[in-house]
Amino acid sequence: MRLTENLNGIWDFSYFGDDKPGYPFATTEVLCVPGCYDLMEPYCGKRGYAVYKRQVFTGGLVDLFIDGAGLDGEVFCDGKSVGVLKYAYLPEHIIFDAGKEGCHEIAIVLCNKYNEVFEPYFDFHGYGGIYGDVTLTRIPADYIHSVMISTEDYLTGKLRVRASAANNFSGKAELIFDTGYSTCAEFADGAMDVEVTLPEFKLWSEKTPNLHTLTIKTATDEVTETFGIRQIKLDGRNILINGEKIKLVGFNRHESHPEIGAAMPPQLIAADLRMLKNGGFNYIRGSHYAQRKTMLDLCDKMGIYVWEETLGWDFKAPKLHSPEFQAAQLDQAGKLTVSSFNHPCIIIKGYLNENESEKEETRVIIKAVYDKIRSIDPHTPITFASNRYEKCVCTDIVDIVAMNPYPGWYDSKHGCTSTNDNVKPRLKELSEAMPKDKPFLITEIGAEALLGFRDPLKTYWSEEYQAELLKECVEYALDNDDCAGISIWHFADTRSYVSGPHIFGRARGFNNKGILSEYRQPKMAWYTVKELLKNKKAK
Repeated sequence: MRLTENLNGIWDFSYFGDDKPGYPFATTEVLCVPGCYDLMEPYCGKRGYAVYKRQVFTGGLVDLFIDGAGLDGEVFCDGKSVGVLKYAYLPEHIIFDAGKEGCHEIAIVLCNKYNEVFEPYFDFHGYGGIYGDVTLTRIPADYIHSVMISTEDYLTGKLRVRASAANNFSGKAELIFDTGYSTCAEFADGAMDVEVTLPEFKLWSEKTPNLHTLTIKTATDEVTETFGIRQIKLDGRNILINGEKIKLVGFNRHESHPEIGAAMPPQLIAADLRMLKNGGFNYIRGSHYAQRKTMLDLCDKMGIYVWEETLGWDFKAPKLHSPEFQAAQLDQAGKLTVSSFNHPCIIIKGYLNENESEKEETRVIIKAVYDKIRSIDPHTPITFASNRYEKCVCTDIVDIVAMNPYPGWYDSKHGCTSTNDNVKPRLKELSEAMPKDKPFLITEIGAEALLGFRDPLKTYWSEEYQAELLKECVEYALDNDDCAGISIWHFADTRSYVSGPHIFGRARGFNNKGILSEYRQPKMAWYTVKELLKNKKAK
C-alpha cells in the first residue's frame, strides 16, 4: 500500500536571476521549505529563476504533492523533467516513475517573474517560493485518484462517489465509511461512479462542522478522503445550507504575511481563522487564487464557509479573448475544481475576478469557464465578482450575482465626493438593478485606513472613516433580505505592487483596506463591526 514521506525542511538552494538553470543544478546555499525566497536579502524584490533540490530515497511510481508554489515552475527527478507548475497557489500532484529504488534528486525550478496568468499589477504581491507542504508518496501502477464525493440528498444521506484509477483499471473496490458502514463497487476502464446511501450520518454546517471519511480499497491501492454531507440550494435571493437560510458575513483574505509571504504556517492560518470565527464572522472569500489544502482543512473543521476562485484579476481584451488565455483558464478551472472538490466549506466557485463583463464578447469565456466547472461539479454555485455594476451583461450566465462596489472610496457613480451618507442608498440602488431570481452578494467593499491614524474630522485613510463606512456596509447586508451576504475588503493589510500607475493609492506598497494591520493588529473597524454582529445576534 501507500507510503508517504514529508519533505518539508532544509533544501539546497540557489538563485539564478534571468538565467534558467540547467542540469546538473548547482546550489550554493540552503533554504527552508515551505518558504518564499524573495523576502530576504540578497534576493528581496528580485524576480528570476531559483532552484530547490534535495535527495530522497524512493523508487517506482510516486506522487509528489506540492501544496502551492509560485509563480510558476518545473519539477525534475535526476535531471529529467517530470511535471510543470503553471498556476501560482494551486496545489499540484506530480506523478512520475522515479526509477530503481535508491537515492534520487528531486529539484523544483521556480520563477517569480510575472507571466501570462500572473500579471505585474495584480493588487497583491507575487511571491516566489514553495508556499505549502511537500510530500512524496509511493503509489501502485493502477493507483486511485480524483475521488469526488457529492451530497445528492442531505435528508437521507444519499451520496454520489466518483473516482478514477490509472491504467484503465477494472476490478472490485470496497467503500468503507467512518461510521462502520461499507459496501462494494467496481471500477470499469479506470472509472467508478456509484450512489451510496449512508446510514447514521451527520450533517456539516457552520454550526455543526461534522466530517466523515471514505476509504476506497482495491487489491493494490487504498485511499482515504475526508468529506462533509451538506447541500446547497439557491432560492430567489437566498442561499440555503441543508434547507436553512444563511447570511454570509466575512472577509476577502489573502494568504500573506509581511515576514513569511505566501508560505504561512498552519498555526498562523489557524490564528486568522480563530480570530474571524470568534469575531462572529462565518465566511471567507479566498481572493484571488486557489486556497491551500491546509487552509481548507481548517475551514472544514471550524465551520467557515469559503468562496474559492481561480487565479486572476482584472483581465482585459485582447488577452481576455485569446485562444491561449482561454485554454489556460479552462485548464486552471478544471484542476482547481477537482483539487478541492471534497471540502464541504467551499460553497461558491469563482473565476475571472473583475473581468470586462460589460462587453458582449466577454460572454464567450464566462460561459466556457462556467461550463467547465459545472461539467465536474454539478451542485456548487458558480459565479464571478464584477465591478461593472449595472453595465454587466453576464449575470444570466452565473448562479449568484456578485458585485464589488466601493461607495465611499472608489465610486463610479459619485466619484471622490462620495461619503458614508450614500453607502446604503447606493447598495440599495445596485441591488434593485440586479436580477431578482438570484442571490445578490456584496463581494468587495471597504476603505483604506492606516493603523494608528486617528482623526476627529474622520478624513479618508483614518481609522474613524473606515469604521463608519464598514458599519454602514455591514448594517445594510444584515438588515436587508435582498442581500445574501457581504465580504469586506479585506481581512488584513496586504503587500501589493511597489511601483506603477496606481502606487499613490497604495501607501507603503500595501493595500491598506484591511480591518487588521498586516501583523493582525485590530483597527477601529474591527471592534465596530464585531460589536455590530454581537448586537444583531443578541436580538
